[in-house]
Amino acid sequence: MGVPLISVLMPVYNSGPFLKESIDSVLSQTFSDFEFIIINDGSSDNSEQIILTYNDSRIKYFKNEQNLGLIATLNKGIDLCNAKYIARMDADDICMPERLQKQYDFMENHAEVGVCGCDYIHFGKGKQIYHKSHHSHDIILGWMLFNSSMVHPALIMRKDLLVNEKPYLNSQYKHVEDYELWSRLIFKSKFHNMPEALLKYRIHASQVSKKYRGEQIENGNLVRRTLLEKVGLKFTEEEFRMHCHLGSSQIITSMNDLLIIEKWFHSIL
Repeated sequence: MGVPLISVLMPVYNSGPFLKESIDSVLSQTFSDFEFIIINDGSSDNSEQIILTYNDSRIKYFKNEQNLGLIATLNKGIDLCNAKYIARMDADDICMPERLQKQYDFMENHAEVGVCGCDYIHFGKGKQIYHKSHHSHDIILGWMLFNSSMVHPALIMRKDLLVNEKPYLNSQYKHVEDYELWSRLIFKSKFHNMPEALLKYRIHASQVSKKYRGEQIENGNLVRRTLLEKVGLKFTEEEFRMHCHLGSSQIITSMNDLLIIEKWFHSIL
């Protein structure tokens, strides 16, 4: 068997309740020429038992003897990927059957694009909500000044784009490590989101974005500052504070803050 066309990379940590459904959604793709790299990050539940029930040659199973955390596990996983393209997957989400085929075809036909995501469906707690992403590179870049408009487990990217980016994911930006990586890559290649939901993104109470909201906002602000400086925008600290409030969806509580935001918007438009 030769080098696969896509490496699907999925970290696993105590994902037992959702893991089988996620793995099945990858193995049942209409596109079959991929390796499926699963890294068990020291799970203490039945995640390993679930993984070991599969007898599929595309699965390459690795196990961290202790919990290293998401960032270290993903950095390890990227080095293990052999294919031209890396498709990310989380152990609690579900791929639509044609996800890999459609993303592969798009990347093959758009050599200028290095990172490609898609629309997605939020689901869980009895709800399903269609989320429309920002599709074109220019809009993605503009939005990225405020927040990431790329959903990490919905992405496919060219591995060669990462060659000079070690560490791929930076542990100094915990809980926004993907946003920080995109803030580097977006100046090196085009970004795109396909206007079709190719992933179901699960909502549940234990997600990082809910548990570590304060740290996520603080580290996200570091990325926002760097991005504003990279595109050459000048700002006062008050303007930056309001910019970060908007980027992290915090409530604006005073008329003075609204006036600062109005002035800031006029300066960047």
